Amino acid sequence: MRHVTFLLPAYNEEQSIGVLVKNIRRYSKSKVIVVDNNSKDKTAYVAKKSGANVLKERKQGKAHAIKRGFENVKSDFIVMLDADNTYDPEDAQKLLKPLMDGKADVVLGSRLLGKREKGSISRFNLVGNRLLSFFASILFSKVSDVCTGYWAFQRKVIDSLLQEGIDSDGFDLEVEMFSKISNNNFRVLEIPINYKNRLDSPKLNGLNDGIKIFKRMLSYWIKTRRVRR
Repeated sequence: MRHVTFLLPAYNEEQSIGVLVKNIRRYSKSKVIVVDNNSKDKTAYVAKKSGANVLKERKQGKAHAIKRGFENVKSDFIVMLDADNTYDPEDAQKLLKPLMDGKADVVLGSRLLGKREKGSISRFNLVGNRLLSFFASILFSKVSDVCTGYWAFQRKVIDSLLQEGIDSDGFDLEVEMFSKISNNNFRVLEIPINYKNRLDSPKLNGLNDGIKIFKRMLSYWIKTRRVRR
């Protein structure tokens, strides 16, 4: 696991980041990078004290934080997960195995195929996620949880995303990555994972962000169709 880096984009996650980083280090000897995205609390301090390397990203938005992290990761394998401690670091072993066995280029942790704590995803967000995943399956390739925040990549996939460019700024990042990864014919697998409740209120605005995510998906599909013509 020494050739694996865990990448955590973080914004005001003081309550959860310390526990998450410690749990990651408990399960592996991997490198942990936390990208602090202008947090107003002690996120960066707690992350560093817990054993993570901390990067700063001034451009606000999850996608900017992830891009910053991608540019600084040198490992053969990269695990991306949200910093709110809703994802179980132990599940990373299941995501990494198909990559290390050469059976996949990207592995997504599916909350919808796995076990979810009661109340971890609201009914509204669950319906919205299923709809977005349905459209992503039609436009690109089959997926059950396109909005998951738990991904594992081979290095070549990160290089491809950086070369093509990341246009998102927020929670539309995942659908942009999935669209581009599918369009470039990388091998994608999904693995059921566990999903827990947040310690604080969610940062996702279900309706507004859902519309933005759908627009990102549709615009990229239209763009690729024009290029092929």
